[in-house]
Amino acid sequence: MKLNPPKYKEREKGNEIITHQYFKRIKSGDVQGLLELFSDDSIIYEPFSRSKHLFGKSEIEPFLKSVIMANEGVQYELKIVEQKNKSKNNVVALVIFRKENEIRSRFTFGFENSDDFKILRRIKSLIIEFID
Repeated sequence: MKLNPPKYKEREKGNEIITHQYFKRIKSGDVQGLLELFSDDSIIYEPFSRSKHLFGKSEIEPFLKSVIMANEGVQYELKIVEQKNKSKNNVVALVIFRKENEIRSRFTFGFENSDDFKILRRIKSLIIEFID
């Protein structure tokens, strides 16, 4: 029996599922579940620290703990954005966070460029930006 690689739409859907899982696990406070979504050598570009990026799970874990604490009581609205270049390895999510005020942000998730037989891959990079 020959296995066929997942079609583009299946890979795209799998990446969107991981994107939604990222936010659900933040909401539930699941640090270990969040770490499982990332590859071992992943990198997060974020506007909060001096270094502006975190490399590997050992640097990412404390950041995720802080994100969970900062998101307590925060409501959010998430919209996956259609990309012009249609990269199968990226998902862009526009997120509006609401607590006392409204904060708009863009999360660009880059996924592992692994073999085509994997439907669900790990997050390889995450770029967090605040937008006007």
